[in-house]
Amino acid sequence: MLKPEQLRIIREMKAEGNTNVAIALALNCHPNTVAKQLKEKEEKEMPMKASKLDPYREYLKERLEEYPKLTAVVLNEEIVQQGYTGKLSILREYVKGLRNGEKKPDVVRYETEPGEYFQVDFGQGRTTIAGECVVIRFFCMILSYSRMIYVCPVPDERLATLLECHNKAFEYFGGYPRKGLYDNMRTVVTLLKREKEYNRKFMDFANFYGFEVRTHKPHRPQTKGKVERVVPFYRNNCLYGKEYSHLGHLEEATALWLESANRRLHSELKEIPLHLFEGEEKDHITRLERLYPIRRLETRKVTEEGKVTFQNMLYEVGSSYKGQSVCLVKEGQTLTVYLEDERIAAYPKTVDVQKAQLADYQEVLK
Repeated sequence: MLKPEQLRIIREMKAEGNTNVAIALALNCHPNTVAKQLKEKEEKEMPMKASKLDPYREYLKERLEEYPKLTAVVLNEEIVQQGYTGKLSILREYVKGLRNGEKKPDVVRYETEPGEYFQVDFGQGRTTIAGECVVIRFFCMILSYSRMIYVCPVPDERLATLLECHNKAFEYFGGYPRKGLYDNMRTVVTLLKREKEYNRKFMDFANFYGFEVRTHKPHRPQTKGKVERVVPFYRNNCLYGKEYSHLGHLEEATALWLESANRRLHSELKEIPLHLFEGEEKDHITRLERLYPIRRLETRKVTEEGKVTFQNMLYEVGSSYKGQSVCLVKEGQTLTVYLEDERIAAYPKTVDVQKAQLADYQEVLK
Protein backbone atom coordinates (compact mmCIF):
# COMPACT_ATOMS: atom_id res chain seq x y z
CA MET A 1 0.00 0.00 0.00
CA LEU A 2 1.36 3.40 -0.96
CA LYS A 3 2.10 5.92 1.76
CA PRO A 4 0.42 9.38 1.80
CA GLU A 5 3.70 11.00 0.72
CA GLN A 6 3.90 8.69 -2.33
CA LEU A 7 0.32 9.53 -3.29
CA ARG A 8 1.21 13.23 -3.16
CA ILE A 9 4.24 12.64 -5.43
CA ILE A 10 2.06 10.71 -7.94
CA ARG A 11 -0.34 13.66 -8.23
CA GLU A 12 2.45 16.22 -8.53
CA MET A 13 4.41 14.26 -11.17
CA LYS A 14 1.23 13.65 -13.18
CA ALA A 15 0.44 17.35 -13.06
CA GLU A 16 3.92 18.06 -14.47
CA GLY A 17 3.16 15.82 -17.49
CA ASN A 18 5.02 12.61 -16.54
CA THR A 19 3.76 9.27 -17.83
CA ASN A 20 2.51 6.52 -15.51
CA VAL A 21 5.60 4.42 -16.35
CA ALA A 22 7.96 7.26 -15.41
CA ILE A 23 6.11 7.83 -12.13
CA ALA A 24 6.21 4.09 -11.35
CA LEU A 25 9.99 3.95 -11.95
CA ALA A 26 10.51 6.94 -9.66
CA LEU A 27 8.49 5.33 -6.84
CA ASN A 28 9.59 1.74 -7.50
CA CYS A 29 6.03 0.46 -8.04
CA HIS A 30 3.95 -0.98 -10.89
CA PRO A 31 2.44 1.41 -13.49
CA ASN A 32 -1.01 -0.15 -12.84
CA THR A 33 -0.78 1.01 -9.23
CA VAL A 34 -0.17 4.55 -10.41
CA ALA A 35 -3.10 4.37 -12.84
CA LYS A 36 -5.42 3.05 -10.09
CA GLN A 37 -4.53 5.87 -7.70
CA LEU A 38 -5.06 8.52 -10.36
CA LYS A 39 -8.47 7.02 -11.32
CA GLU A 40 -9.66 7.03 -7.70
CA LYS A 41 -8.66 10.68 -7.40
CA GLU A 42 -10.66 11.57 -10.53
CA GLU A 43 -13.76 9.75 -9.27
CA LYS A 44 -13.62 11.59 -5.95
CA GLU A 45 -13.31 14.95 -7.68
CA MET A 46 -16.01 14.17 -10.26
CA PRO A 47 -19.19 16.17 -9.57
CA MET A 48 -22.15 14.05 -8.43
CA LYS A 49 -24.68 13.35 -11.18
CA ALA A 50 -27.90 15.30 -10.75
CA SER A 51 -30.85 13.24 -9.46
CA LYS A 52 -34.53 13.72 -10.23
CA LEU A 53 -35.03 13.68 -6.47
CA ASP A 54 -32.82 16.72 -5.83
CA PRO A 55 -35.59 19.38 -6.02
CA TYR A 56 -37.63 17.52 -3.40
CA ARG A 57 -34.97 16.68 -0.81
CA GLU A 58 -35.70 19.65 1.46
CA TYR A 59 -39.44 19.03 1.27
CA LEU A 60 -38.91 15.37 2.22
CA LYS A 61 -36.68 16.31 5.16
CA GLU A 62 -39.29 18.76 6.48
CA ARG A 63 -42.11 16.22 6.13
CA LEU A 64 -40.13 13.54 7.97
CA GLU A 65 -39.12 15.98 10.70
CA GLU A 66 -42.80 16.78 11.28
CA TYR A 67 -44.11 13.24 10.69
CA PRO A 68 -41.21 10.77 11.22
CA LYS A 69 -43.31 7.68 10.45
CA LEU A 70 -44.44 8.71 6.97
CA THR A 71 -43.78 5.87 4.53
CA ALA A 72 -41.88 6.17 1.27
CA VAL A 73 -45.07 5.26 -0.61
CA VAL A 74 -46.99 8.18 0.91
CA LEU A 75 -44.11 10.58 0.32
CA ASN A 76 -43.85 9.37 -3.27
CA GLU A 77 -47.52 10.16 -3.86
CA GLU A 78 -46.99 13.67 -2.50
CA ILE A 79 -43.96 14.57 -4.63
CA VAL A 80 -45.43 12.95 -7.75
CA GLN A 81 -48.23 15.50 -7.46
CA GLN A 82 -45.50 18.16 -7.39
CA GLY A 83 -43.89 16.85 -10.59
CA TYR A 84 -41.48 14.11 -9.47
CA THR A 85 -40.87 11.60 -12.30
CA GLY A 86 -38.18 9.43 -10.69
CA LYS A 87 -38.43 5.89 -9.37
CA LEU A 88 -39.83 4.86 -5.99
CA SER A 89 -36.65 2.85 -5.32
CA ILE A 90 -34.55 6.05 -5.38
CA LEU A 91 -36.90 7.64 -2.86
CA ARG A 92 -36.82 4.55 -0.64
CA GLU A 93 -33.00 4.67 -0.45
CA TYR A 94 -33.05 8.38 0.38
CA VAL A 95 -35.70 7.94 3.12
CA LYS A 96 -33.77 4.97 4.50
CA GLY A 97 -30.67 7.15 4.73
CA LEU A 98 -32.60 9.88 6.56
CA ARG A 99 -33.81 7.33 9.07
CA ASN A 100 -30.27 6.04 9.64
CA GLY A 101 -31.10 2.61 8.34
CA GLU A 102 -33.60 1.61 11.03
CA LYS A 103 -34.26 -2.13 10.81
CA LYS A 104 -37.67 -3.60 11.58
CA PRO A 105 -37.75 -6.74 13.74
CA ASP A 106 -38.46 -10.00 11.93
CA VAL A 107 -41.91 -11.47 12.57
CA VAL A 108 -42.81 -15.11 11.88
CA ARG A 109 -46.25 -15.52 10.28
CA TYR A 110 -48.18 -18.70 9.68
CA GLU A 111 -49.98 -19.28 6.41
CA THR A 112 -53.47 -20.77 6.20
CA GLU A 113 -55.60 -22.40 3.52
CA PRO A 114 -57.84 -20.38 1.15
CA GLY A 115 -61.12 -19.47 2.84
CA GLU A 116 -59.97 -20.74 6.23
CA TYR A 117 -59.38 -17.61 8.34
CA PHE A 118 -60.13 -13.91 8.60
CA GLN A 119 -58.61 -11.66 11.27
CA VAL A 120 -60.21 -8.64 12.96
CA ASP A 121 -58.90 -5.71 14.97
CA PHE A 122 -59.58 -2.09 15.88
CA GLY A 123 -56.99 0.66 15.56
CA GLN A 124 -56.72 4.38 16.02
CA GLY A 125 -54.64 7.31 14.82
CA ARG A 126 -54.60 11.07 14.58
CA THR A 127 -55.43 13.18 11.57
CA THR A 128 -56.67 16.68 10.80
CA ILE A 129 -60.36 17.23 10.04
CA ALA A 130 -61.72 20.73 9.39
CA GLY A 131 -58.45 22.18 10.69
CA GLU A 132 -58.61 20.30 14.01
CA CYS A 133 -56.39 17.40 15.08
CA VAL A 134 -58.67 14.51 16.09
CA VAL A 135 -58.37 10.84 17.06
CA ILE A 136 -59.95 8.47 14.54
CA ARG A 137 -60.89 4.91 15.43
CA PHE A 138 -61.12 2.36 12.64
CA PHE A 139 -62.10 -1.28 12.06
CA CYS A 140 -59.86 -3.70 10.13
CA MET A 141 -60.50 -7.12 8.62
CA ILE A 142 -58.07 -9.16 6.52
CA LEU A 143 -58.51 -12.47 4.72
CA SER A 144 -55.52 -14.47 5.94
CA TYR A 145 -54.78 -16.29 2.69
CA SER A 146 -55.10 -13.61 0.00
CA ARG A 147 -54.41 -10.59 2.30
CA MET A 148 -57.47 -8.79 0.92
CA ILE A 149 -58.34 -6.07 3.44
CA TYR A 150 -61.33 -4.00 4.49
CA VAL A 151 -61.04 -0.88 6.66
CA CYS A 152 -63.58 1.74 7.75
CA PRO A 153 -63.58 4.62 10.29
CA VAL A 154 -65.89 4.03 13.28
CA PRO A 155 -67.37 6.23 16.03
CA ASP A 156 -66.64 3.69 18.81
CA GLU A 157 -65.77 0.04 19.50
CA ARG A 158 -69.12 -1.07 20.92
CA LEU A 159 -70.68 -4.42 20.02
CA ALA A 160 -73.24 -2.93 17.63
CA THR A 161 -70.43 -1.14 15.77
CA LEU A 162 -68.30 -4.32 15.64
CA LEU A 163 -71.15 -6.34 14.14
CA GLU A 164 -72.16 -3.63 11.68
CA CYS A 165 -68.55 -3.45 10.45
CA HIS A 166 -68.52 -7.23 9.99
CA ASN A 167 -71.63 -6.91 7.84
CA LYS A 168 -69.95 -4.24 5.71
CA ALA A 169 -66.76 -6.29 5.35
CA PHE A 170 -68.70 -9.43 4.37
CA GLU A 171 -70.56 -7.37 1.75
CA TYR A 172 -67.24 -6.00 0.46
CA PHE A 173 -65.77 -9.52 0.07
CA GLY A 174 -69.05 -11.11 -1.01
CA GLY A 175 -68.71 -13.69 1.77
CA TYR A 176 -66.50 -14.81 4.65
CA PRO A 177 -64.04 -17.60 5.64
CA ARG A 178 -64.83 -20.47 8.02
CA LYS A 179 -63.03 -19.06 11.09
CA GLY A 180 -62.52 -15.62 12.61
CA LEU A 181 -59.48 -14.73 14.73
CA TYR A 182 -59.81 -11.99 17.39
CA ASP A 183 -57.97 -10.61 20.36
CA ASN A 184 -59.64 -10.72 23.78
CA MET A 185 -61.80 -7.61 23.28
CA ARG A 186 -64.70 -7.35 25.73
CA THR A 187 -67.24 -7.41 22.93
CA VAL A 188 -66.04 -10.95 22.09
CA VAL A 189 -64.71 -12.38 25.37
CA THR A 190 -66.54 -11.49 28.59
CA LEU A 191 -64.34 -13.46 30.99
CA LEU A 192 -60.72 -14.59 30.73
CA LYS A 193 -60.00 -17.80 32.59
CA ARG A 194 -59.03 -21.40 31.81
CA GLU A 195 -62.21 -21.78 29.76
CA LYS A 196 -63.01 -18.41 28.19
CA GLU A 197 -66.56 -17.12 28.39
CA TYR A 198 -67.69 -15.53 25.14
CA ASN A 199 -70.12 -12.67 24.68
CA ARG A 200 -73.52 -14.31 24.19
CA LYS A 201 -74.73 -11.70 21.69
CA PHE A 202 -71.54 -11.92 19.67
CA MET A 203 -71.84 -15.70 19.54
CA ASP A 204 -75.41 -15.29 18.27
CA PHE A 205 -73.92 -13.23 15.46
CA ALA A 206 -71.24 -15.86 14.69
CA ASN A 207 -73.81 -18.68 14.78
CA PHE A 208 -76.06 -16.75 12.40
CA TYR A 209 -73.27 -16.80 9.79
CA GLY A 210 -71.85 -20.14 10.86
CA PHE A 211 -68.20 -19.17 11.33
CA GLU A 212 -66.01 -20.41 14.19
CA VAL A 213 -64.68 -17.87 16.70
CA ARG A 214 -61.01 -18.14 17.70
CA THR A 215 -59.12 -15.85 20.09
CA HIS A 216 -55.39 -15.69 20.77
CA LYS A 217 -53.78 -16.27 24.15
CA PRO A 218 -53.50 -13.21 26.42
CA HIS A 219 -50.45 -11.01 25.69
CA ARG A 220 -49.83 -12.79 22.36
CA PRO A 221 -51.10 -10.27 19.75
CA GLN A 222 -48.53 -11.53 17.20
CA THR A 223 -50.83 -14.55 16.73
CA LYS A 224 -52.96 -12.32 14.51
CA GLY A 225 -49.99 -10.52 13.02
CA LYS A 226 -51.56 -10.11 9.57
CA VAL A 227 -54.28 -7.75 10.78
CA GLU A 228 -51.82 -6.11 13.20
CA ARG A 229 -49.90 -4.94 10.13
CA VAL A 230 -53.04 -3.46 8.56
CA VAL A 231 -53.44 -1.02 11.47
CA PRO A 232 -50.23 1.00 10.82
CA PHE A 233 -50.67 0.46 7.06
CA TYR A 234 -53.97 2.36 7.09
CA ARG A 235 -52.86 4.83 9.75
CA ASN A 236 -49.71 5.82 7.85
CA ASN A 237 -51.44 6.07 4.46
CA CYS A 238 -54.79 7.66 5.32
CA LEU A 239 -54.43 9.43 8.68
CA TYR A 240 -50.86 10.38 9.49
CA GLY A 241 -49.94 13.79 8.06
CA LYS A 242 -53.24 14.09 6.15
CA GLU A 243 -55.94 16.77 6.18
CA TYR A 244 -59.67 16.32 5.45
CA SER A 245 -62.50 18.81 5.24
CA HIS A 246 -65.01 16.55 7.04
CA LEU A 247 -65.47 12.95 8.19
CA GLY A 248 -67.25 12.01 4.95
CA HIS A 249 -64.15 13.16 3.07
CA LEU A 250 -62.06 10.68 5.11
CA GLU A 251 -64.55 7.88 4.38
CA GLU A 252 -64.34 8.62 0.64
CA ALA A 253 -60.53 8.64 0.80
CA THR A 254 -60.59 5.32 2.67
CA ALA A 255 -62.73 3.70 -0.04
CA LEU A 256 -60.36 4.91 -2.77
CA TRP A 257 -57.32 3.77 -0.79
CA LEU A 258 -58.82 0.28 -0.36
CA GLU A 259 -59.00 -0.10 -4.14
CA SER A 260 -55.30 0.62 -4.56
CA ALA A 261 -54.23 -1.26 -1.41
CA ASN A 262 -55.85 -4.49 -2.60
CA ARG A 263 -54.25 -4.06 -6.04
CA ARG A 264 -50.71 -3.47 -4.76
CA LEU A 265 -47.94 -6.05 -4.95
CA HIS A 266 -47.80 -7.55 -1.44
CA SER A 267 -44.27 -7.24 -0.07
CA GLU A 268 -44.24 -10.74 1.49
CA LEU A 269 -46.38 -12.79 -0.88
CA LYS A 270 -45.04 -11.12 -4.03
CA GLU A 271 -48.64 -11.40 -5.24
CA ILE A 272 -51.47 -8.92 -5.75
CA PRO A 273 -54.14 -9.59 -3.06
CA LEU A 274 -57.08 -8.98 -5.41
CA HIS A 275 -55.67 -11.40 -7.99
CA LEU A 276 -55.01 -14.02 -5.31
CA PHE A 277 -58.53 -13.56 -3.94
CA GLU A 278 -60.24 -13.77 -7.32
CA GLY A 279 -58.11 -16.66 -8.55
CA GLU A 280 -57.68 -18.87 -5.48
CA GLU A 281 -59.74 -17.84 -2.43
CA LYS A 282 -63.12 -16.53 -3.58
CA ASP A 283 -64.51 -19.98 -4.36
CA HIS A 284 -63.56 -21.23 -0.88
CA ILE A 285 -65.36 -18.61 1.23
CA THR A 286 -68.99 -18.92 2.34
CA ARG A 287 -71.18 -16.89 -0.01
CA LEU A 288 -73.11 -14.07 1.69
CA GLU A 289 -76.83 -14.83 1.50
CA ARG A 290 -78.27 -12.28 3.96
CA LEU A 291 -77.03 -9.83 6.56
CA TYR A 292 -77.33 -10.26 10.30
CA PRO A 293 -80.08 -7.90 11.60
CA ILE A 294 -78.39 -5.68 14.19
CA ARG A 295 -81.75 -5.36 15.97
CA ARG A 296 -81.18 -8.86 17.38
CA LEU A 297 -78.80 -7.29 19.89
CA GLU A 298 -81.72 -5.94 21.97
CA THR A 299 -83.68 -9.06 22.86
CA ARG A 300 -86.39 -9.40 25.52
CA LYS A 301 -88.57 -12.25 26.72
CA VAL A 302 -92.32 -11.53 26.68
CA THR A 303 -93.95 -11.89 30.13
CA GLU A 304 -97.03 -13.95 30.91
CA GLU A 305 -99.01 -10.71 30.61
CA GLY A 306 -97.70 -10.15 27.09
CA LYS A 307 -95.33 -7.28 27.97
CA VAL A 308 -91.63 -6.45 27.47
CA THR A 309 -89.33 -4.13 29.40
CA PHE A 310 -87.27 -1.41 27.69
CA GLN A 311 -85.51 1.45 29.50
CA ASN A 312 -87.56 0.99 32.70
CA MET A 313 -90.88 0.97 30.84
CA LEU A 314 -93.32 -1.85 30.10
CA TYR A 315 -94.67 -2.20 26.55
CA GLU A 316 -97.69 -4.31 25.58
CA VAL A 317 -97.04 -6.73 22.68
CA GLY A 318 -99.87 -9.21 23.22
CA SER A 319 -100.33 -12.35 25.34
CA SER A 320 -100.08 -14.50 22.21
CA TYR A 321 -96.32 -13.87 22.29
CA LYS A 322 -95.80 -14.78 25.97
CA GLY A 323 -92.61 -16.69 26.66
CA GLN A 324 -91.07 -15.83 23.28
CA SER A 325 -87.92 -13.77 22.68
CA VAL A 326 -88.46 -10.59 20.67
CA CYS A 327 -86.08 -7.95 19.32
CA LEU A 328 -86.40 -4.26 20.16
CA VAL A 329 -85.13 -1.44 17.97
CA LYS A 330 -85.27 2.25 18.79
CA GLU A 331 -85.68 3.96 15.42
CA GLY A 332 -85.73 7.71 15.91
CA GLN A 333 -88.72 8.46 18.18
CA THR A 334 -90.25 5.00 17.71
CA LEU A 335 -89.68 1.69 19.50
CA THR A 336 -90.26 -1.23 17.11
CA VAL A 337 -90.73 -4.85 18.24
CA TYR A 338 -89.74 -7.79 15.98
CA LEU A 339 -90.32 -11.52 16.28
CA GLU A 340 -87.39 -12.82 14.25
CA ASP A 341 -87.80 -10.77 11.02
CA GLU A 342 -91.52 -9.99 11.47
CA ARG A 343 -92.50 -6.56 12.79
CA ILE A 344 -95.24 -7.12 15.40
CA ALA A 345 -95.57 -3.74 17.14
CA ALA A 346 -94.38 -0.12 17.09
CA TYR A 347 -94.70 2.53 19.78
CA PRO A 348 -94.23 6.28 19.26
CA LYS A 349 -92.41 8.02 22.09
CA THR A 350 -95.61 9.87 23.06
CA VAL A 351 -97.63 6.68 23.68
CA ASP A 352 -98.70 6.06 27.28
CA VAL A 353 -96.82 3.08 28.77
CA GLN A 354 -96.52 1.60 32.22
CA LYS A 355 -93.40 2.25 34.31
CA ALA A 356 -91.66 -1.01 35.18
CA GLN A 357 -91.27 -1.99 38.83
CA LEU A 358 -88.72 -4.31 40.46
CA ALA A 359 -91.38 -7.03 40.64
CA ASP A 360 -91.72 -6.89 36.84
CA TYR A 361 -88.01 -7.65 36.37
CA GLN A 362 -88.20 -10.48 38.92
CA GLU A 363 -91.14 -11.96 37.04
CA VAL A 364 -89.19 -11.82 33.75
CA LEU A 365 -86.21 -13.54 35.37
CA LYS A 366 -88.45 -16.39 36.57
